[in-house]
Amino acid sequence: MSGDARRFVGALAEENASFWRDRDVRLDPNAPPALRLEQIRYRMRQGVYNELRSVELIAAWIPHVPEREIRELLPGQLDDEHRHYRLLRARLVALGEDPDGYRPLPEWEALFDWLCACRTRPTLEKLAMFQFAGETQSCEGFETLIALARDVDPETAELYRAEILPDEYRHAAIGRKALTRLADTPALQARARAACREMNDRIFAAYRAHRARADRGA
Repeated sequence: MSGDARRFVGALAEENASFWRDRDVRLDPNAPPALRLEQIRYRMRQGVYNELRSVELIAAWIPHVPEREIRELLPGQLDDEHRHYRLLRARLVALGEDPDGYRPLPEWEALFDWLCACRTRPTLEKLAMFQFAGETQSCEGFETLIALARDVDPETAELYRAEILPDEYRHAAIGRKALTRLADTPALQARARAACREMNDRIFAAYRAHRARADRGA
């Protein structure tokens, strides 16, 4: 673990934050309360799908992570994702929603299919994509959701704040640890940066597709 690798990880985190500034279009802070509540419910239904697919992809990845000190962190994340799935599903049931009625956009389903298929890519690239880029963006997204849900659904806001968000920060930390451990040459740092950008571009494409469907009222 070198100081150069730590500096690289810090710089990459800043690049990711810059990429995502004002790009998560799933929630509209200026929407009236009723519409904002509808958007939050959509996010929760999507969250049930996301958490279940996250269990699937981490399970697929674990046998393909040869670095023991990194591999040993992944079963804990798998358990967290499965717990989040149960929590969100139970909350939707309590709200009278169908937690299994969500049908993902083709772009969103394709994102997880692609991630599962990435299981044989190097650990550096896999964890740069999902734990570092993806989970860091999830943390920002959940912070926004919590802030926007407090006045229209405080119980859901508290669920995310107390039960889900702390785990997401821990998952993002797994990505930082992996990159600090593995991205110790300029060539490896370039691969990590490219993997992060690839992930961000795919997520953003799915967000744009969501925004287009929402604007159509579908």
